[in-house]
Amino acid sequence: MHNTQGKTTASFLIRLRSQDTPTGISAGTLDELVKVTGMSKTEIAHLALRNFADRYLPHYEKDDGPLSNEQICAIREASAASDIADDNFTQRLF
Repeated sequence: MHNTQGKTTASFLIRLRSQDTPTGISAGTLDELVKVTGMSKTEIAHLALRNFADRYLPHYEKDDGPLSNEQICAIREASAASDIADDNFTQRLF
């Protein structure tokens, strides 16, 4: 499949359900969505996948992983909360 700029793009085939289910739709439901929204079947699939990706995939750049013990000590030393007794905290971040 080619896009308008001539670059090859990935594609996949979707098999519709014979009837609507909690995880899939029938051809009839897809046709109704086309009529109601004025979107193409491809646009509807892209919108559904975009919404799914937005819901389940992280929206932040991956970091370098957990803090080292040295970094945690530096944070504790720099923190104004270092002067507060440990008994006043119900949960620790680190």
